[in-house]
Amino acid sequence: MKSLIKIIMAILGILGLSGKASAKKKAEVKKIDKKVKEVKKARKTVQKKKTAVQKKKATVKKAVKTPPKKKPNVKTAKAARTSLKTRARKKWKKELYRKII
Repeated sequence: MKSLIKIIMAILGILGLSGKASAKKKAEVKKIDKKVKEVKKARKTVQKKKTAVQKKKATVKKAVKTPPKKKPNVKTAKAARTSLKTRARKKWKKELYRKII
């Protein structure tokens, strides 16, 4: 049986039919390789779009202003005095900064 298969393979090899079978396999492999390349290209474009969207998202997140912090209610006269002093200092610093510019 094995010798019969060897003889048949030898005859097919001589006729060149075994070459046709391998050519078909190579053609299938080429098709698969083409699809793999297309998928890789698509993947790269998706990655580029994804990074661009993430950058835009980060800039938008930075641009969104946070609401101002609410100042706590003043309960004593001493606390009221110190808060007024700090407000006055801040105002004075802003005015000084504007004069410099």
